[in-house]
Amino acid sequence: MDLRGEPAYVHLRPARYWNGADDNATTSVALLAIARAWKQHPGKRSALFVFHGAEERGLLGSRYHVLHPVVPLGSIVAVLNGDMLGRNSPDTAALLGSQPPHRNSAALVQMAVDANLATGRFVIDSLWDRPTHPEGWYFRSDHVPYAERGVPSLFFSSNLHSDYHTPRDEPKNIDYGKLTHITRWMYMTGWIAANAAVRPTVDPGFVLR
Repeated sequence: MDLRGEPAYVHLRPARYWNGADDNATTSVALLAIARAWKQHPGKRSALFVFHGAEERGLLGSRYHVLHPVVPLGSIVAVLNGDMLGRNSPDTAALLGSQPPHRNSAALVQMAVDANLATGRFVIDSLWDRPTHPEGWYFRSDHVPYAERGVPSLFFSSNLHSDYHTPRDEPKNIDYGKLTHITRWMYMTGWIAANAAVRPTVDPGFVLR
C-alpha cells in the first residue's frame, strides 16, 4: 500500500540464477563423495578435507589456511585440488602441476598417473599446464599457495568451457559419468599417497614461476 492507502505495485525483472554447476559444484560434490569413501576405508595417513572460500577474490581462503593451517603445514603430505570436473570431452582431463615448470613433485605426479591407469584412464591434456597458455589456468586455483610453500600439489580439472561464469552453467550440462571417473581418480591418487611407504617429495630446486 502507498501512503494514500492505494495498492502499490512493483515491477520485478525475471531473476537470473547462476547456479555454477561446474564451477564449482562438481568439485564440492566430488570432495564429499571422497570424504564419505575415506571414512568407510581410512588410509594409513589421515586425510584433511578443506573447502576454501574466496578463490576468485585472489585465493584468499587458501592463502589464509596456509598461514593458519589446522594442522602443521609440514605434516601435509600432498594437496589434491579440483576445480570444474564435469565438462568437455569425456575421455580427456587436465592434471596441472604435472610438468615443469609447474611440477613440484614428480613422485606425486607418478602416483596420479598410476591412479589414472587404475580408474578413469583419461588422456591427460597437458596444454592447460603449459606456462605459455593464455589463461594461466595453473595459477588460478587453491593449490598454488601450498605449492609456493613446498607442499607437493596437483590440480585436477576438465578445463574451461563456453558456459563458464554464465547462467548457462546448469546441472543438465554436466557429464556425470566423467565427474564420477575424475572423482575416483582423485580418490585413488589420495589413497596411493596415504598408503605409500615414503611420502612424495618436492623436486630439488623447485621454484614456482
